[in-house]
Amino acid sequence: MMKLESHEDAAMKRRWKIVRLDTFTDVPGEIIAADDVTGDCCLQVGGQPQAMSFGPLAIRIVGR
Repeated sequence: MMKLESHEDAAMKRRWKIVRLDTFTDVPGEIIAADDVTGDCCLQVGGQPQAMSFGPLAIRIVGR
C-alpha cells in the first residue's frame, strides 16, 4: 500500500503514476496527493488541481 502526500517533493512524486484497477488504465495528470487504500487522489490536470475518488483499493500507485 502506498500514500503520497501534498507536502512531499514534487520531483519524487513525478516518478509515480496512478492506475485504475477496474480498467487497468492510467489516470492522467501529475500526482499532488494519493492514497491507494482509500482510492482518493488529487492530480494536476491541465494546470488545474482535480480531486478524484475511485473507492477503496480501486487504484494502485506504480512507478513510471
